Amino acid sequence: MARDGAVRPRAAESEATRRAILDAAAELLASAGEEGLSIRELCARSGVTPPTVYHHFGDKAALVDRVVDECFTAFDVAFDDRTPPSDPVERVRWGFDAYVAYGVAHPVPYRLMFQRSQGRPTPAGLASYDRLRRMVRAVDDAGRLLAPLEDAAAAIWSSVHGVTSLVIAGFWPPDAPAIALVRDAMLAQLASTAPRRRARTTRTVKKKGRKHHGRT
Repeated sequence: MARDGAVRPRAAESEATRRAILDAAAELLASAGEEGLSIRELCARSGVTPPTVYHHFGDKAALVDRVVDECFTAFDVAFDDRTPPSDPVERVRWGFDAYVAYGVAHPVPYRLMFQRSQGRPTPAGLASYDRLRRMVRAVDDAGRLLAPLEDAAAAIWSSVHGVTSLVIAGFWPPDAPAIALVRDAMLAQLASTAPRRRARTTRTVKKKGRKHHGRT
């Protein structure tokens, strides 16, 4: 029992060290960007040595990925706290608005998520994009998607990311009418108001009393 009791404090201490490193890294990334992340400054802020950083995260790139992953996780949790509309197209519209609202409310994490010197995908980042893809897939499953699934998902993400970035940068106010115009124009091009009609398959029905080759 004494041994188990000793392990738990060590695990808690290790997690506290990792947390201190991640928090310091997030602050430095927010102020100086990925290129300006200094391991020396990171160690000074978190109270650790460089070997400790490498022990917990492997290298600088892996540390940055972990910070970005945490940003994506928090982003997805914000969606989990809300109830989306049942209509698949309205769900995409809702997701667009929620995405913009989160980015505007959390500009620093948003920049860490997307405005990187190297656009390396992280596990949480890929999972977040898959959430968008599933939203678009629901529109396709309902027979209302007017473009290929992957193209539609990429177009929607490009649109909402562009809008969010412009608002964060101060080019548009958060309530700019252009935001809704972009959103609705995108959806009008990608989704129909009703399911697509599928072409009917015609069958050749043999008339009674007739045989093959036109013989009676």
